[in-house]
Amino acid sequence: MKKSKMMSVFLTVIVLGLVLTACGKETSKPKDNGQPLTGAYKTNYTTKDGTKQPSYWYFKKDGTFLYCTPQVNSTNSKSDTEYWYGDAKRGTWELRGNDEYELKMHDLYDDDYYHLDAELDGSGDLSVSDSAKKPKYEYGTDVGCYKRKKMTYSQFMDLFNQAKASDQEKVQNNGYAKPDNDDSTTGSESSSSATSSSTSSADPDEIGRAVYKLVFPSEEADSVEQDGDSYYVSNEYHSADSTIRFQINGDKVTYWTQAAGDTTADGHNEEHNVSISSLLGN
Repeated sequence: MKKSKMMSVFLTVIVLGLVLTACGKETSKPKDNGQPLTGAYKTNYTTKDGTKQPSYWYFKKDGTFLYCTPQVNSTNSKSDTEYWYGDAKRGTWELRGNDEYELKMHDLYDDDYYHLDAELDGSGDLSVSDSAKKPKYEYGTDVGCYKRKKMTYSQFMDLFNQAKASDQEKVQNNGYAKPDNDDSTTGSESSSSATSSSTSSADPDEIGRAVYKLVFPSEEADSVEQDGDSYYVSNEYHSADSTIRFQINGDKVTYWTQAAGDTTADGHNEEHNVSISSLLGN
């Protein structure tokens, strides 16, 4: 009789264990965290003189994206502006859950940096806003980004490269924008007067491409981006082992390459120094 009771208790414990395990599996069912951002989007903008100047985004599944605003001629005959410069930006996106995303974006040739929130609606369009109430560089609130299903990556890159060239021309003509300053036409005279002739005429994009050719002789650089006092040059894949960080210090360039076996893009592995004159063959 004792054995029968003990067996009954033992079976009860087993059954309870199975029930609790089943409940645990049910409650730990993963939630739908949303979908990755992919493809092209368009944002409609109007300049100060009423000229339409749209911007375009292209999101990749690897968590990166490109952004561009191609240069346009002014359509206002009474405007003092002949054309509006383009700009090009690059960034990363991260899924927060429930079709909400965090975007980090910075200009390729200027100091502008944006921290943004984005949300995907039922139609596949995005709504983008500044994360902070008073950001250093303002993007906007509830800015609509509309899905462009028929735009290919090649078509987008044609716009991006045109915008990138215009953005670089703007910086060369007007100088870099100082932090906490909305006037993008300031900062060129004071910075150039303190440099040597060889350095003042040196273009970060040209230097970056020369550095890339030095490290990867058979590769072509895709873009040169500024982040604070450093620049990053990479090919079209923008992987950790194909990205080089460099700084311009007077007439010298310091750059870092990935150590053997390192797959992180921290840019602090192997340091190299080269003069601008020898790098550019001047």
